[in-house]
Amino acid sequence: MTVFLSMVIFIAGMMLGSFFNVCIYRIPRAESIVFPPSHCTSCGTRLKWLDLFPLFSWLFLRGRCRSCKSKISIQYPLVELITGLLYMLLYLKFGFSGSFLTYLILASILIITTAIDIEHQIIPDELVFIGIIAGVVLVLTGLSVHWKDALIGLLVGGGTFLAVALLSEWILKKEGMGGGDIKLMGMIGLFLGWKLTVLSILLSIYAGGLIGGLLLILKIKKRGDAIPYGPFIAVGTIISIFFGNELITWYLQTFLY
Repeated sequence: MTVFLSMVIFIAGMMLGSFFNVCIYRIPRAESIVFPPSHCTSCGTRLKWLDLFPLFSWLFLRGRCRSCKSKISIQYPLVELITGLLYMLLYLKFGFSGSFLTYLILASILIITTAIDIEHQIIPDELVFIGIIAGVVLVLTGLSVHWKDALIGLLVGGGTFLAVALLSEWILKKEGMGGGDIKLMGMIGLFLGWKLTVLSILLSIYAGGLIGGLLLILKIKKRGDAIPYGPFIAVGTIISIFFGNELITWYLQTFLY
């Protein structure tokens, strides 16, 4: 039964991932995510139902539009696959629970914001506000963390990044943290509570240093190039969701006891 439900959730996740791709493309362009229906962004041809199967349609069409043969970005199948896998892994980790629903919503927002940040280097306010509203509802209905923990998480997440931004402006005379990153981290704190939020911040720093260093070594980026921080926040948060309590316990037992 668990295997069957896992596959159902994986497929549902990929289908939602297909919708997330619409959001990723249209939200930064201030376009409706509902109308017009899905279409090729190159020739405008409305997609048929055969073209809308997550992942498989991209593979069957060999990554090209059926009508104009223009290339379809690999982002589309990747987002669908990542969404499906994350949904399935969250179910296997938490089962059908308040935590499962909480982290499902948070992971969905992180997938969309990460892809937008990578391409456009922005984190849309509307996505963060939707997350805040969802987080408040989850807290008030008892499906997420206690409201005090959520409030402290919000203040710690947003406040830490705000402090980094202000200190960078004051000492280095340059932007150290974007406003979108500050609001995103505050929203994440509302979902995770303060302990996992602190861990997410630390892990995002490690991820930023490691991945940023690799980008410089591989000459994909040069010193001084802007690198969006949203993806590092997402990586740190996802690791915290799956392994945060174990990592905190290991740290306390290793260094403090």
